[in-house]
Amino acid sequence: MAAVALCASGAVASPALAASRTIEPLEPQASSTAGVGAWFFRDRVIGQPRPLATAAVDGPRILTLHYAVGGQTVEIALSPSFADIPQNRAAARTLVTFLGSHIHGAELGQLRVFIGTPVEVSLLCGGGPEVLGCYSPTQHRMLVPDREPPGGGYTREYAMTHEYGHHIASLRSNAPWPAISHGAKYWASYEHVCARAAKQQLFPGDEGSHYAANPGEGFADTYAHLYYPSAPFQFAPIMRPTPGSRAALRRDVLDPWRGPRRSTLRGALGANAAVRSFTIRQSLDGSLSFRLLGPPGSNYDLQLVNRGRVVRRTTAPSSHDRLTVLGCRADAPSATYSLRVLRRGGSGRFSVSTEIAG
Repeated sequence: MAAVALCASGAVASPALAASRTIEPLEPQASSTAGVGAWFFRDRVIGQPRPLATAAVDGPRILTLHYAVGGQTVEIALSPSFADIPQNRAAARTLVTFLGSHIHGAELGQLRVFIGTPVEVSLLCGGGPEVLGCYSPTQHRMLVPDREPPGGGYTREYAMTHEYGHHIASLRSNAPWPAISHGAKYWASYEHVCARAAKQQLFPGDEGSHYAANPGEGFADTYAHLYYPSAPFQFAPIMRPTPGSRAALRRDVLDPWRGPRRSTLRGALGANAAVRSFTIRQSLDGSLSFRLLGPPGSNYDLQLVNRGRVVRRTTAPSSHDRLTVLGCRADAPSATYSLRVLRRGGSGRFSVSTEIAG
């Protein structure tokens, strides 16, 4: 397997200690309505987990289990700190049952989960003791502790739900941006992540000083708030979950964006028609691309206009022009453009192939 990295140095987990550790099971029915008190939840999205300085006497060992839920298989890897005993296998199964009880798509079958002690998880996630879980998009793996941390407030159930939000994003598209850092297409467009990032109100992918303004974290926590609506929302207030943002996220989960909307515009230009205009409506943030094909020997250009301002134009000496812009809808629910085909020379019929994010 693409294993969590281990090295055989540092603290040694003795067989006796491993045999004495048991994983606390989850209770999905109870946890879906469990309250969350005042606390600050901190996790991380990481590349590769850091090496774990733990080894059994006979060398590093990870017990890997596979459990099926809804026809999909979830991989569970147990730290060497836990013995292969029925209690631990049964507890691991409750984590799979819990995740399968949440709304999901085919991405559930690509999930990997590592269960370790709270100290191990903190080390693997590369953070201090305040980092209570993490997600690796390169491995499609969440790393979670085997029990509730002391002190109350934070719950494993909440953290696992948040990490699963990252897993959903890692397997969704928000082209041309990565969904893991910006959120998936429908939610990110609803939250105007493109425009707000340009204004430095949001900071996609920032797991450091702008953690609370990272839309990747806002997406994951909005997913968690589907099940914990009364929990504090600790991220930027402009991303606070609303009925609209929750509906957009549900669509990202159950009916994800699969690519741009394509169409072909047609018309003709001649001595009596030097310009032909088309209305282009954009409902999702992303690219707007146009490819012109005019008659042989002609010279037609493309011009994209928004609110009376020319956004982009072409000047190629032919009628095979291409035009692409990145469209942020600002604070409007949709954006409207005027696409103009301009005649510089020649005449005849033309077509424009379009690709619009939504």
